Amino acid sequence: MKEFEYLKDLVFNAGRKLLEWREEEFSVNTKSSKFDLVTSLDFRVQDFLYNELTKKFPEIGFLAEEDGFDKKPSTKGYWVIDPIDGTVNFAKGIPNFCISAAYVEDDEPLYGVIYAPVMNQLIYAEKGKGVYENGKKVIPHWNKDIESSMISLGNLRGHTYKFFRALENNVMRVRLLGTAALQIAYVGTGNLDAFISVKGNSWDVAAGYIIVKEAGGIITDYSGNKATIFNKKAIYSNPYIHERLLKIIQGVQI
Repeated sequence: MKEFEYLKDLVFNAGRKLLEWREEEFSVNTKSSKFDLVTSLDFRVQDFLYNELTKKFPEIGFLAEEDGFDKKPSTKGYWVIDPIDGTVNFAKGIPNFCISAAYVEDDEPLYGVIYAPVMNQLIYAEKGKGVYENGKKVIPHWNKDIESSMISLGNLRGHTYKFFRALENNVMRVRLLGTAALQIAYVGTGNLDAFISVKGNSWDVAAGYIIVKEAGGIITDYSGNKATIFNKKAIYSNPYIHERLLKIIQGVQI
């Protein structure tokens, strides 16, 4: 599909540009609170992607984190973009950040791309065609028992520790990497066994959603019902541990 190939190349190029731009001076500001950071490069990357995508595909809508694009478009098909997922990591010089982009129709991602430029990891999937990392098809080697599993968490101030305490005696390790998109992608590649989203927005999860689906993973809300990209609370899991993980999470009060 030409649109998918174009998106892959565009996201990769945006990531390489981001590495160049961060060598220049950039600003760091707050949004909804003093804990919610945004940099001038979030806007610069989003502007670059918006200009290129709307010029090439003017009929496709645009949903993104910054600059008032955070409302779902009325078009059947639309891009879902997070220009820098893991902005706090990025601002602090930590390499765990990425650009996330997906194409969605009728609220279902059809293909998605996640690029972590410092680590040069390009992870992507198209519906019906599996998961790839840097051009090679990925077959995730997931743990089949929860005690051997590595689980990652999103961050919800005042509540994250509750998930950690519920999990720590049931799984091998619990991790917080500071970027929802990359953590979901890592479930699809088998680096992680599950990611628990506690306040994910569509731009955080859309590309990872199709990656996990194409890997054979399961995505549900905390009640075990199918989740969409608009579910803020969701579990992205390997299929072997999902039921056990669901029971643990259902015991957490938030």
